[in-house]
Order: sequence, then C-alpha cells, then structure tokens
Amino acid sequence: MRPKPIFGNKHFVIILSITSLFLLSIMNIRAQIPANFSGKWEFDKSKSDKEEVGDASFNGTIILEIKQNSTIITFEVTFILPGKKGIVMPADTFFVDGKVITDNRGTGPAKKFAKWTSDKKILTTNYLMTDSVDGVSQEFLTALTYKLSDEGKTLIIEEFHKSNLNGEKTIKKVYKKKI
Repeated sequence: MRPKPIFGNKHFVIILSITSLFLLSIMNIRAQIPANFSGKWEFDKSKSDKEEVGDASFNGTIILEIKQNSTIITFEVTFILPGKKGIVMPADTFFVDGKVITDNRGTGPAKKFAKWTSDKKILTTNYLMTDSVDGVSQEFLTALTYKLSDEGKTLIIEEFHKSNLNGEKTIKKVYKKKI
C-alpha cells in the first residue's frame, strides 16, 4: 500500500509558487541596493585614456576620495607632487535621489544632479552650465559615469563632455582602491 502524500499536487504547486515569489522578491531587493563608491581611489594612468591636457598628463599622484550615504555623494580630488603638500580641490556634492542643485561657483549658472541606472550599480553625475561665448548663450555638459569592477577594487569613470563650442568628447579614467 502506498503512503498518502502530506500535500496533494495542488498544494505542492501553491507552496512552490509562494516560495518562488519570496525568493524572487529577495533577489529584487538585493538588486536595488546602490553600489557603494566610498573610499580613497588612486588614478591609474596606465589604464586610463591618454590626454595631452588633463589628469593623465599630471606628473604626480591623483587621489579621488568619495563619501557616500543614502542621501548624498561627495567627490574630493587631491593632486600630489613628489615632496610637496597635496592640493585639494573643492568638494563636489550631489543628491543621489536625482534632486537638482543650482551651482554658482563657475563663470555661469549651472545645474547638477545624479542619476542611478535601474539596477543601482552605475551612477552618472551631470553638470550642465550655461555661459555666454562671444555674446551667444552656450550650454556645456559634463557627465561622469561611475562603475565598480566586479571585485570592487577598480573604479571606472567615463567622462563625457558636450558643447556647441567644443563638440563631444569621452575620456575613460581608471582608479584603484587605496588600502
């Protein structure tokens, strides 16, 4: 005689469906946890795009310090020449929820905001400045896209510049995590 199953086929299907939905919801919650870029990162010239003017042409060390919490992300860059004290650039802060900030530090008014990809693994900061060039109003866009390597020890930044005056340009910058 065959033992009677504890659950019938109908009950087994229901339990299996509920378990599957539970596991999928846990995976979806994990996918929504934003990447954490916090820490000190050292610029890696050898893996970054070559530039005649810019970070790759600097003869010292460049350290990018990122501080991030659930509300804001702050970027601070320090340029260090051998045997000299580092020059710390003013920190740049963005709300990670996409809120637009007005920035009046430059030559013209600017708006800046950050935006996550849907999986919250890649963050893009946007800086849109309007300035007058030869009496004509121009917009200048700088968008920096931040992405961590799978092991979390490399930070890749795609720096995109766009303006009517200079056209479009993309520069890849690679940073290694400092310990």
